[in-house]
Amino acid sequence: MSRREEIKKAAVGHLLQFGYEGTKLADIADEVGIKKQSMYAHFQSKKELVVEIHEEATKQEIAFLTSFFDEHRGTPLRLLLETFVAEMKDRFADNRNVKLMFLMAFMPPEPLQELFCTMYELYSHHLLHLLELAFRHDPTVRADPKAGALAVHTIYEGLTAKLIFGTPDYYMQASEATFSLLWQGLQGEQQ
Repeated sequence: MSRREEIKKAAVGHLLQFGYEGTKLADIADEVGIKKQSMYAHFQSKKELVVEIHEEATKQEIAFLTSFFDEHRGTPLRLLLETFVAEMKDRFADNRNVKLMFLMAFMPPEPLQELFCTMYELYSHHLLHLLELAFRHDPTVRADPKAGALAVHTIYEGLTAKLIFGTPDYYMQASEATFSLLWQGLQGEQQ
């Protein structure tokens, strides 16, 4: 692993533990075994470091969305949504960059608020588009694809807050209850 990657990895841990304001370049430098001044050979500022980490995480998650929905094309919508929700719970638990991306999107540091909100919108719009395609590809669902995708997307964003501020178990309970009711509504609409 390059020194730059070591710095980013350590920075993610500090950002998750201390937040943007509480993260200090000197502490990150200590963790990776370099002097604070040496940090500037890799990153001009904490802001530059955090932006790079966040951009990479957002790009990785957009790529994950594309891959996930490609791999599950043709899967019945209900199963697709259940699988997606469970996969996101695991990604949030296992991937610190994913956790940081969502945390920074929901609670962006003041100096980076506009940028991080814009980046989350890219992720969010991509997910919305993929959900609409999933609705279109399931012939058993007769709901308007745009409306159905927007409903699921809105629910998912609310559930994401449960991951950030709650527990994985509560996230799963909330998703099961919410999607069960949504699915009942979609089924009732078809009868």
